Amino acid sequence: MSRSSIIVLIFSAAFALAVLLSARRRRTSEHHTFSWLLVSVLTASLALWRNVIDALSSAMGIYYPPSALFAIVCGGLLWLLFRLSLQVAEQRKQIQRLAQELAVLSAQHPSPAERVPPETPGSAG
Repeated sequence: MSRSSIIVLIFSAAFALAVLLSARRRRTSEHHTFSWLLVSVLTASLALWRNVIDALSSAMGIYYPPSALFAIVCGGLLWLLFRLSLQVAEQRKQIQRLAQELAVLSAQHPSPAERVPPETPGSAG
């Protein structure tokens, strides 16, 4: 095993540990945790089996294997960005719906500070 493979394995293990700690502290959702752990496992597996990169590059018709790896990584990042943008759009819709519901509820039931106390007879100046 080459020195670069060992470095990539150490990086992959550290990244997986950081993802798991983040999930434990509930800073990421389970859905994202699974995706990032999958990235870590794929990185480690490519570091262990370098001939997979050669096979992928020849299947893609690319003569320089690191270029094939770069194309695969760019595709994976685009996929993750697309998923995250869909999630942001969904959350934006939820926030808008919640803001509308809050406005309706506030109009129906004003807060105690906004309520005007009823006038009592004889208290007028």
